[in-house]
Order: sequence, then structure tokens, then C-alpha cells
Amino acid sequence: MGRLESTSKATTNQRIANLKQILNFTPGLEENEVNQGESTQDSSVVWVKRSQIHLTFSFVPDGQPVRYYYDPEELEAWALNDLKPNGIHSPLWVRPLKNGNPDEYELVAGKRRYHGSEFAQIDPLPVRIFNWNDIEAFKASLAENKNRRDFSALEDLDAILKLLAISIEGTVEEAVSLLYQMDNLKRRSGIERVLAHPQYEIIQAIFDFFGGISWESFVKSRLPLLKKPQEILQAVRQGKIEYTKGLEIAKIKEPKIRQKLLEKAIVNKLPLAEIKKLTQSHKPSSQNSIQSRFDLTYKEFRKSLKKIENNPEQLQKAQNLLFQIEEFVKNN
Repeated sequence: MGRLESTSKATTNQRIANLKQILNFTPGLEENEVNQGESTQDSSVVWVKRSQIHLTFSFVPDGQPVRYYYDPEELEAWALNDLKPNGIHSPLWVRPLKNGNPDEYELVAGKRRYHGSEFAQIDPLPVRIFNWNDIEAFKASLAENKNRRDFSALEDLDAILKLLAISIEGTVEEAVSLLYQMDNLKRRSGIERVLAHPQYEIIQAIFDFFGGISWESFVKSRLPLLKKPQEILQAVRQGKIEYTKGLEIAKIKEPKIRQKLLEKAIVNKLPLAEIKKLTQSHKPSSQNSIQSRFDLTYKEFRKSLKKIENNPEQLQKAQNLLFQIEEFVKNN
């Protein structure tokens, strides 16, 4: 029995209680609207220079922000048409920077507003300062982002796995393994055994929190994304390229060609339509397509051979077709 399955009932109950505290998290303060250059009666909102806010994300298990990518053109348009004339309505959430100066802060939530302020030339920025530890900061980041825009499939995948890993006090790899264990258990022994699993309540609570997808669908539609080329996943996670563009480039099987197109798409900021054209041009040639069809047909023929041999009519047809192929090969 694995370490995750052998967890004691008392430990599991405590983890479930801790998880409920995480999922019910609220920062305890309502967001008041603030405008650039105006004072506010809400003492929890202060103005801080952008240079004093650091995007280190030390509270996230892998040091990456919850959201990976913002379209630079959309971000600039939003900043110039909304932020510049109207100011930043919702304060950014920050916490004191670890091992930093007293007036240095780490961004917890509000990355889009932070980058938008660069285009809109807004500085200083309205913030709320919280004395959160790593777990609390991660909870806050998830809660704030979950209530804004939808996650991409990869952002959704990583956020769920990170939260599951924290909840079972394990690694992301162990979280993946646990979900596959649950899926295998359901297929082998039925849902009753799954419901009795010591980690089931933790898993279900997390998927109830995120909404929109069950853990079963997550195993089938999200976990396979981890098998995509690592250079593609890394580029998306680093915010270098949009998820949908990376997924399109991942269709190219040849590693060198794929890497070259990835670099070209990032440097030249290629639109998705252009990337699709380029991936189409790298599809296997018709010669390779015929080879694949031949291999597949031969494989299926071998599987059906015994049935064909027991049917005189089918056997005669097969012999006639084989004779035609032999003649074709001789003449070419």
C-alpha cells in the first residue's frame, strides 16, 4: 500500500479541515474603488511605487504565477482605454517581501493590473498589504484569480495539482499519482471503493471549489497535457506564448522543427492562424501517409487472418487482392 493510501484517518480528517479553511478563504476586506491621485478613507489601501513591488511568487510551489499569459496587445488596449483615464479600481494584494527592506513587497494578486499600469504610466499603485504566510498567500492568489477570468487548460491543470499537493502534504507528482490511482480503482472496483478511499473527500472538495470539471474528467482531459513536449509547457508557464498557440506547435512530432517554430512564434509574436499554417506545412508527406496506411492495414489483416481462412469466400477475395498487389509491385 502506498504512502498516500496508508494515511491515518485522524491525519486525513485534519487535512480535510485544513483544506476547508483554504477553500473558504476570504481576505476579510471588501475592495473599494480607488482612483489614481486620490486619497482614500480606507486606511487598508495605500499607495506604493511599482519598483517596490516584486513579482517573485515565492509562495507558489514552483515559483510561477497562477496565470501564465496575458496577450500584450489586449493588455495595452485595456490599459490605455480603461486604466489610464479611469485609474486602477481594485487595489493589488501584496505581502512584505521576505528578507527585504520594510517598504519592499511581493505581489500576491493583481499581475494584470501591475503590467497594465506600465502601459498606462500609473505609478504609484494602490495596494492592500497582508501579513500572509506562504500557504495563506497561495490561497489568496487562487481565490482572487478564480473569481476573475477563466483559467486556460494548463493554468487549471497546474493550479488544481498544486492545491492537491499542498492538501495531501505531498508533491505534484504524488498528486498526479493519486488521481491515477483513484481512476484505476474506479474502473477496477467501482465507485463505492472510491468513495471509501481515505483521500476521496480531499479530492472532491478541491474539484467542488474550482468547479466546471469533475476529477474523472480531469484525469482524462487535463492530465494528458503533462505528456506534451516539455519545452512547450515550459514556454507557456513562463508566459512566453499563449496556451492555444503552444498546443498547436506541439502537434509537430519532429523535435528540432518544433523547437524552431516555437522560437519563431515567440520572437515574431505570430498569430494563431499563421502558426496553424506552419504546422500544416510540417505534416507527414503523402508518402509517409501511404506507409502508415499500409502498416496499419497489414496489422489488421494479420489479426483477421484466422477468420478469413475459415471463410472460403473471404479467403478467395483476399487471395485475389494479394495477387493484384503482387502484380502491381512486379510492374513497378
